[in-house]
Amino acid sequence: MDLRDRISSLFPSAVSETLLILRQILADSELIETGCRVSEEIIGAYRKGGKVLLCGNGGSAADAQHIAAELSGRFFFDRSPLFAEALHVNTSYLTAVANDYSYDEVFARSIRAQGRTGDVLLALSTSGNSRNIIKALEEATAAGMVTVGFTGHRPNAMEDLCTHLLSVPSRTTPRIQECHIILGHIICEIVESELFCTQRPVVFLDRDGVINEKMPEGKYVEEWTRFSFLPDVFEAVKMFNDHGYLVVVVTNQQCVGKGVVSADAVDSIHERMVQSMRENGARIDGIYVCPHLASDACSCRKPATGLFEAAVRDFRRRGISIDMARSYMVGDSESDILAGENAGLTTFRVTSNYDPRMCPGGSGLLNAARSITADDGRKRMAM
Repeated sequence: MDLRDRISSLFPSAVSETLLILRQILADSELIETGCRVSEEIIGAYRKGGKVLLCGNGGSAADAQHIAAELSGRFFFDRSPLFAEALHVNTSYLTAVANDYSYDEVFARSIRAQGRTGDVLLALSTSGNSRNIIKALEEATAAGMVTVGFTGHRPNAMEDLCTHLLSVPSRTTPRIQECHIILGHIICEIVESELFCTQRPVVFLDRDGVINEKMPEGKYVEEWTRFSFLPDVFEAVKMFNDHGYLVVVVTNQQCVGKGVVSADAVDSIHERMVQSMRENGARIDGIYVCPHLASDACSCRKPATGLFEAAVRDFRRRGISIDMARSYMVGDSESDILAGENAGLTTFRVTSNYDPRMCPGGSGLLNAARSITADDGRKRMAM
């Protein structure tokens, strides 16, 4: 085997090894629950004016510094800084204590100086046996801090010293460290979201038959010239905007899966749709598309809730927490209504391709907007 063959085999092998460990973590309900409790502890500490201290050696020191930077700087969006400090970054202190006392004391003495009851210590050690980490945990416990251990395979010396232990099921140092930073990132995202996200209600809209004229069965809007807005749509969307609702389109477009319309063409149509809304004083805040066939059994095609889940995740990373209890789904089909119900939304069914001039007894998007903005989250029933 030549050099290129050896290198080529190493990449997929290493990635596969990491994926295997991550699947084990995902299947470990106790570890996932521990991660949730750790997040809650950190959130609680910050809400009480506390801080997070971190320590580790070598690569774990780099991970500790990385996590501290995500908390004290920003993770996904701009917000106030949080107090998080990696205890090894002051090299004058580190070398002085290591020289005058012992390297085993470098973290413990710093914790003795600044650790307070209710603060949180994140201690990282792939082996779980590093002596200076053990002493740091002992000192933090004596100070009344919440102690969180990031380790590798159990058993190890840290597990009996930690309030919470996140143990990666591996004995391979690089793989353990990769998982530590993933777990750290998840915790940072949760903390940032819970402390700083602004709650907003959303009106989720189906597209075809609600915003634009739905084509006959088996036909699709293949290009912008075949896209026709229904009456009063701009006014309706503007009404949602003016009442503080975000407007998000969630649409099944199996024409992509069938190969009838390309994903790029669908995106182009949506760009023109958003532009037209803007030119008419209205705003679409997000668009989520399921391109799969009905037979694909995917998690995003309505009535499944994958499109809503993607919206919740994406908006959270922009500093917005979607208030599902005050949000709505407006659609013209049974799958739209079921999707909304499955996602825990209040639903409003409109008449497909509604035109008040042709169907005075029906209900279109403007009717939905008037009802929803009048209700404004106070009445929780399907309409």
